[in-house]
Amino acid sequence: MQDTDRIVTVFAPNTMGADFVRQLRGAGLPVAAISNNVRCSARMEKLGVKHIWHVNTSRTKAAEIPLLPVGRIYVFEQSFALTCRLLQQCRAWTYDPITVITKQHFPRSIYRLLGADMVVYTQSDQVSFLLTELIYSEQRSTV
Repeated sequence: MQDTDRIVTVFAPNTMGADFVRQLRGAGLPVAAISNNVRCSARMEKLGVKHIWHVNTSRTKAAEIPLLPVGRIYVFEQSFALTCRLLQQCRAWTYDPITVITKQHFPRSIYRLLGADMVVYTQSDQVSFLLTELIYSEQRSTV
């Protein structure tokens, strides 16, 4: 299976994440969302996301693997505990990189132990550089 067959998956509980979803859709990339509540699901539906995977973060059992092939996963941090639980449940979904985007300075080693490949610290709400990096990596994989 080629990387282009895989769907970019985003947990976007905040404005920064929602903006990233808009950018992905604007670039014509296939996108799915991770949701842990009804409000997050409704927000993703309003953004036009067709595939929404519901994860119960109150239990430790791993979430079912989605039927569609999952590519890169982007987790926009809402809280440290929630991000840790999401990483534990979603790591089995893909071998592609998982990126955590945060404004906090929690130890990135914990996120890495739980499955994150990259932790991005930012003080800005502008994360278009993630889209640039994603498009560049997809172009390299098709060459």
